Amino acid sequence: MTRKRALGALEETIMEFLWTGDGPATPAEVHSSVAPELAYTTVMTVLTRLWEKGRLTRERQGRAYVYSPVLSEAQHRADTMQTSLDQAGDRAAVLSSFVETLSSEDAAELRKILHQK
Repeated sequence: MTRKRALGALEETIMEFLWTGDGPATPAEVHSSVAPELAYTTVMTVLTRLWEKGRLTRERQGRAYVYSPVLSEAQHRADTMQTSLDQAGDRAAVLSSFVETLSSEDAAELRKILHQK
């Protein structure tokens, strides 16, 4: 089983920017919108690492690359939840504990989804 490491704070911020964007973004766009206080090369390095981890695609556009998320935010969050569940010693206990923390609205939504499957 391959374990995916959790995203770091800057990685998470960059992914959130890309998930909410209107399409692929250049390192310059990510830098100016997400972390202008950091060095441009720092943002480029994080984008490259996210690409190497398989979390982003990149495509050459002129002299630069543009980056896009491989998964939607919903798919990414579900994958993270599944990874946590896979690592659990007692899956039933983890699921039970999770369900107990749901708001009544989220519990109703979960019931609705389960009835559709």
